[in-house]
Amino acid sequence: MKSVSKKTSDRVCNHMNNDHLESVHNYLRHFCNVNNFKHARMEEITSKSLKIKYDDKVAIIDFEKEISEEDIHDTLVKMAKQIK
Repeated sequence: MKSVSKKTSDRVCNHMNNDHLESVHNYLRHFCNVNNFKHARMEEITSKSLKIKYDDKVAIIDFEKEISEEDIHDTLVKMAKQIK
């Protein structure tokens, strides 16, 4: 079973929210069909999904397959490319 530690999840979420917030917003729009929101931030990433909190709601995006910490970057880049 693959896993993503809380430390890695926090680091990735902070990085995405600080440096790639537009991608986080695009994930929410594309994969969750949520187009109207005021604020959205990546809250957690696990081996199976990522969680985005927007306004007072939460969206979960399930990955196509379970990932390891080593797969996170490639997975998020692949998701971003799906949007374009």
